[in-house]
Formats: sequence, structure tokens, C-alpha cells
Amino acid sequence: EGDYERSLQYWTKAAELGDAEAHHCLSVMYVKGECVEKDEKMELYHTEEAAIRGHPTARHFLACMELINDSFGRAVKHLIIAANLGFNESVQALK
Repeated sequence: EGDYERSLQYWTKAAELGDAEAHHCLSVMYVKGECVEKDEKMELYHTEEAAIRGHPTARHFLACMELINDSFGRAVKHLIIAANLGFNESVQALK
């Protein structure tokens, strides 16, 4: 439970200011359809923006998406970046 409407406003404003965590939270809202319509394009946009800004979970998620699309080389690059950011799941995936 939560005040999704207020969260949406907060995260949207923070994302406009370039906050990586805000972009990540918005991507989760779009994938789950929390207070917004489910929207794969918006989910991807916010995931990419979060990853570009150094969000390790978002970067790891991009790696997973690349694996689904059979883009192994791109997935490995995302995993390496996420691992360098300290994301343990990416470290484990690279072993």
C-alpha cells in the first residue's frame, strides 16, 4: 500500500532533475502499472535513464533484457558495468 499518486509526482519531478533512483522507481511503476498504465516504452526509457546515471539495478535489468533478446555481448557489457557499481547479482552472473 502507499500513496502512489504522490509518489508519482515526487519521482517525476526528481527524474526531471536527473535523479537515477527516481528514474528507477518510475520504471518499476510502469512495469507494475502502479498509478500509471503499464507501458513498456516508458519502462524502458526510465530504466535506460537510471542506468546511464549509474543505477546498478537498472543496469543489471538492461543486461537481463539483452539476454532475452539474445544480445549476449551487450548483456555482458551491462553486467560488467553493474558489477563495477557493486551490484552483487551481476558479479555472480559473470562468474
